[in-house]
Amino acid sequence: MDAAMIGDRYLASLFRLAGIYAIEAADEDAAVAKAKELVEGGECKALFISERVAVRLKALRESLLTERKSFPIFVIVPDFEGTLGERKKELTQLVNKSIGVRLKTGG
Repeated sequence: MDAAMIGDRYLASLFRLAGIYAIEAADEDAAVAKAKELVEGGECKALFISERVAVRLKALRESLLTERKSFPIFVIVPDFEGTLGERKKELTQLVNKSIGVRLKTGG
């Protein structure tokens, strides 16, 4: 499969409407377990996950970067509970590291 989404039944339904293979997870623990299974199996190129699941998978995502693995690409989307702001922090840290200058961001 090229792309998959793992999330609650509402997010999974939305992604199915967009034509993306979606896996319903009963809770965050189940979503994390399924994401790890897909990553270890090399089964998909793009993995859509909620920000809450992304936070719990941070060590796995960082290890894939360290190993210079190109796939899967993690696409992090907010869920219906709203954003945590973690993705913005993470992106700011990556940009700071890559350019060697600390950026100040608002909000």
